[in-house]
Amino acid sequence: MTIDNWQLTIDNSPPRFLRGLFSGGTLAVQALLGLQATLSPLYSNAPLRPEQALADSLHSQAHTILDLGEDEFTQGRLHPMLDNDLRLRRLRQEAADPEVGLILLDVVLGEGAHPNPASELAPAIAQVKHERAELEVVALVVGTDEDPQDVTAQCEQLTQAGAIVFRSTTDAVAYVGERLRQPYRYEHPGLPLAQFGDGLSAINVGLESFYDSLTAQGAAAIQVDWRPPAGGNEAMMSILAKIKAGNPGGKAA
Repeated sequence: MTIDNWQLTIDNSPPRFLRGLFSGGTLAVQALLGLQATLSPLYSNAPLRPEQALADSLHSQAHTILDLGEDEFTQGRLHPMLDNDLRLRRLRQEAADPEVGLILLDVVLGEGAHPNPASELAPAIAQVKHERAELEVVALVVGTDEDPQDVTAQCEQLTQAGAIVFRSTTDAVAYVGERLRQPYRYEHPGLPLAQFGDGLSAINVGLESFYDSLTAQGAAAIQVDWRPPAGGNEAMMSILAKIKAGNPGGKAA
């Protein structure tokens, strides 16, 4: 008797890479922090770790997050929060790469920002979506109802152009990570149960197919159904941990 081969199916479609085009460093760093555990390899011109350093900021590679507010991009020109020209050109450049599946943009509102950024970004988004319908564009709109640009109108323009709009970095990063998470393959040749000695007993946690395979071959096994708290959502897990810390008895308040 043998333990069956185990294989997780991967998606054989062409690679779908992320290109993040940020107007400043704060949101670019937040995106890096949120995505580095999910997307690999991940590069940036504002890396958090040495291995994330982008060799050439003018050419993205694999998953790339760019801070277009860095000095290398802003010398001799207005900051991208005020002038969309550089980002519009980079948007078209990235969209032309057939390996790119998703482009992430921030749209920062407020005093001192472009008076109507969506008026320039939305037509460009609509154009690249027209040329490549499968390309996703995600816009992270950061602003309040008090901002002079009218946050609702900005979101509406971007949505009508075909962008998927989020109002928080956490939500945008979670969506991107889930959309581009790489499936993987793990294979191992069958093993004779005799290698484990007589009277093999196993406790299987999670995937029930392992349990089914063992019991079908005569091994004693116990199945433990387990899933990560809050489905693995780190933000929700943090909230649950705080609730538990404030309620040592473990019961809901």
